[in-house]
Amino acid sequence: MISKLAPSPRPHGAQRMFSATTLVLEVCVVFFTLLAAHQLVPDQRALSWTWGGLTILALLVVAGMLRRGAWPYLIGMVLQIPVVALGLQVSAMWVVGSFFALLYVYGVFKGNQLDREKDAVDRRVLAEGPDASDEAPDA
Repeated sequence: MISKLAPSPRPHGAQRMFSATTLVLEVCVVFFTLLAAHQLVPDQRALSWTWGGLTILALLVVAGMLRRGAWPYLIGMVLQIPVVALGLQVSAMWVVGSFFALLYVYGVFKGNQLDREKDAVDRRVLAEGPDASDEAPDA
């Protein structure tokens, strides 16, 4: 499974873009969830801010480390658990967190597929040589 998650060597691959975007959007969602939990569960404010703050920090760190191999993608998948579990304090997070978890997993695998297809096309074009693309059809 880890080898399937290995990112493409391209600097701006679809897998990294989809995954990083989802993780950063989750940071925003978790922050606003913390603001809601602050008012909805006043007796658990310390737990809310600690749990949410550590989740936000971890999401940002993983989003920045996605270029380092397959393991940050796996950690990102594991981080979906505390995001969904925020539903214990703000019930809307059961739905919103689950949506983001599915979006993240889909983005990792679909982005990897798109990058592999693009890498295959690039290899084929480079193998054909530079003169193959310059040929114009006869009119």
